[in-house]
Formats: sequence, structure tokens, C-alpha cells
Amino acid sequence: MRSCFWLPLALSLAALPPAAHAEKLPRPSVDYVAEGSLMFGKGDNPGMMRHSGGKMRLDTEVEGQPSSVYIDLTAKTATVVMERLGQKIAMHIDPERAAAAASLLDEDAKRVGEATIAGETCSDYEFETAKGRAMRACVTDDGIVLRTRDVSRNRVLWLASRVTRAAQAPDIFVLPADAIPLQVPKLR
Repeated sequence: MRSCFWLPLALSLAALPPAAHAEKLPRPSVDYVAEGSLMFGKGDNPGMMRHSGGKMRLDTEVEGQPSSVYIDLTAKTATVVMERLGQKIAMHIDPERAAAAASLLDEDAKRVGEATIAGETCSDYEFETAKGRAMRACVTDDGIVLRTRDVSRNRVLWLASRVTRAAQAPDIFVLPADAIPLQVPKLR
């Protein structure tokens, strides 16, 4: 998986009260589904993010094939399920890499503005990744990321078009039983 796919995913894992000093990005506090676009690869791809009880799922397409990412924010694990050659493949992400993505929620952030996206008010927070990239995430008061932007490259990575706060069925956060498990090697 390319890192450009993981960055919007990691940022989607995360509304802070107004403050002039650095704060931690909070985890989502409500069940929701957010529909929108992920910008990676050759353009924008439809995406759907869901959250319930510290678990997230992102559904999109990679190279024209359905792809789902299952994330456990507490355990700091991530698994990508893709269809290849008629089979479902479950790629367990290297634990260090998955933990690093989930740790973006622990980065210091500074409120730099407000916006309205998909009819929702959000606060824009700027922070820096471990690799020194300036990023912005616009999040609602209940922790729903509506937009992420790589400031360094002046590129939007995720943009929500619709948000629905509603209970999510627990089974949508469970890996498909028919997926063949693989361990993704460490990438350096």
C-alpha cells in the first residue's frame, strides 16, 4: 500500500475547544458514517468512513477494486481487505506502522480557523507529522474529520460530502471470515 493512501486514513481516525496553545487531537466520540472523497493515486476516489466504539472502517476503491481498512484505535492495529484475482486478501499492517498512524491522534495540534464542510461546522487544526510534514485536519466538536490537507504539498487528502450520526452495526467492523490473511512486510 502506498503511504499516500495511509495518510488520509490515519488522519481520519480523529474538535477541540478553542485554544491558542497546542492540544491533542481527540478520538471520535460518536457513532457515524462519513461519505466523501479520498485523494490518492490518480485522483479522487469515493470513500466511506465509519466509527463505533473505537473501531473504524474505511471503504474505497484502489486501482478499481473494492478495498476496506479495519482499524482498532485502542489496539492500534490496521488490516486492509482487498479483492485480488477473485479472492479476498486480508493484509495485516506491520504493527509499528499501524501504531504510528494511530499515534497521529496524539500529536500536538493548534487551532488555526473554522470552516463549514458538508453542512457541518468544524475547527481547523494544524500539526506536524513525525516526518516533518505540515498537516491540517478540520474536525467537528464530536471528533469527526471532515477534511484533511497536506499543507506542505497544498493538497486535500480527504473531503467529506455527507455525515450521518447513527449507531453502526458491530459486524461491519469485523474482518470477513473468508479473507486470506497476509502480513505486510516492514517498509523502510
